[in-house]
Amino acid sequence: MFRLLFAMFLGRSAGRLSRLFGRGGSAIPGLIAEKIDPRVIEKLASTIGQGVVVVTGTNGKTTTTKMLVRVLESAGHSVVTNPTGSNLARGVATTLMETASWRGRVVADLAVFEIDEAAVRKVGPRLSPRLLVVTNLARDQLDRFGELATTAGHIRVAVEVSETVVLNADDPMVTALGDGRDPGSVRLFAAVGEIRAGMPSDSNLYADGRGRVDSPAADVLLERVVSTGDGQEITLRLPAGERLDVTLQVPGAYNGYNAAAAALAALILDVEPGAIPAALESMPPAFGRGQVVEFSGKRVKILLVKNPAGFNQVIRLLAGADPGPVLVAINDLDADGRDVSWLWDARVEDLDQSGHAFGTSGIRAADMALRLKYAGIDSWSDTDLKAALDRAVAAAGPGATVHIVPTYTAMMRLLEILNPGRSAREVWT
Repeated sequence: MFRLLFAMFLGRSAGRLSRLFGRGGSAIPGLIAEKIDPRVIEKLASTIGQGVVVVTGTNGKTTTTKMLVRVLESAGHSVVTNPTGSNLARGVATTLMETASWRGRVVADLAVFEIDEAAVRKVGPRLSPRLLVVTNLARDQLDRFGELATTAGHIRVAVEVSETVVLNADDPMVTALGDGRDPGSVRLFAAVGEIRAGMPSDSNLYADGRGRVDSPAADVLLERVVSTGDGQEITLRLPAGERLDVTLQVPGAYNGYNAAAAALAALILDVEPGAIPAALESMPPAFGRGQVVEFSGKRVKILLVKNPAGFNQVIRLLAGADPGPVLVAINDLDADGRDVSWLWDARVEDLDQSGHAFGTSGIRAADMALRLKYAGIDSWSDTDLKAALDRAVAAAGPGATVHIVPTYTAMMRLLEILNPGRSAREVWT
């Protein structure tokens, strides 16, 4: 016990110093604490009375986590979560320490953690999840993750130590993760008909997903998706056959999938169905995931991209949006993935007749401009993100929306520009 308490003391102290010097402090406390007590996660997680939920997968982790936390809190639960997206072991350790008493007990009913799909191989067993949610699997950062079979292998390790798993029945590789388990411990969510074209999936890169057969065994089905501008109306069919009509503040059928996953997880955790719609409707977008902010008197919508499957979903949104400035900001830092060849797998050609005016920015602005050129789309470029943002905003007419499409580190730079003086935690929650 002394070792744990000493680790917490030094970790928390390091976090305060980090925040004092403007460094955020979402990972450093956990990094230091784990050096002192390598079992800090196991010890603190074991004190959470109703258990731990882990959310992993390629796309949708942050939004699904935020949705589930909102539903659980609306149902009266106190919940520990990692809202800033610090989803490696050190981020989880930091979050647990921040909510633990000086006696080493976490003050919460439940914990819901977004975990990186490569890190979940090691972090998952340390948390002994009551529930594991897998959103989807798609190629992402091949220089870090490798091919999909490798990523699936990482997640399978966490599946094997989880009491119950919630899987995407429309993603064959995700569904296969439940093979060999007691059927009662595998719960499924899916969508019907043409909605599947909106699921982030490698199978949708060059096809539209309409040819696949419905998944009648799914516990929760996404039956209806109707765009409402910045959000959408959806209908979820629950295991007993009842239907929930929900108006989400986040756009895109892929977020309908996230809502289905969060709703199913909440039902497994004994939340009453009637409590789910209002909670989901009250959830604003996480930063960068369809969030709209005002900047220099103009509407700016930020749509994070990090792989071709996710980029395709953003392309679908842009293709249906009113014409206006679009700025695509591509970086190739460690958190983005060094290999940007994935830009050539996305269906950029679908934007050729969209009417948008395109600009590119970021470290790999020239690569994105070249991709647009081969799609028959003219664009301008400026590697300075602030200057590029100013140019895009200045080009927007009255009432127009400026769409910013950044990779992860470009999105974090946007956080500094659009929300000066505010921390990631303030913006995410």
